[in-house]
Amino acid sequence: MSQVTVEVECKDCKGTGLYRGFAEPKGIAVVCLKCDGTGKVSLTYTPFTERKRRDDVNTVRRSAGTFIGAAVGPTGGSISYEEFLAGKMPSE
Repeated sequence: MSQVTVEVECKDCKGTGLYRGFAEPKGIAVVCLKCDGTGKVSLTYTPFTERKRRDDVNTVRRSAGTFIGAAVGPTGGSISYEEFLAGKMPSE
């Protein structure tokens, strides 16, 4: 499927085109750097149609975490990739 581009409200300025942070004195705003003052940004995405298959996986497990300093890697029970494709999830 081809990519779709839509215009969405700028998250940095909440659609105002103006930004106020800790460096701007009271009553003063600056033109938003993210949207250049338009209040909008373009979002390009590929619509989801189905989960894609991976040919490099045989076994699926849960993740132990993603934060630096925390436990990372697989944890809990494991299931086959075919079971995962059929909708089953590994135990925690």
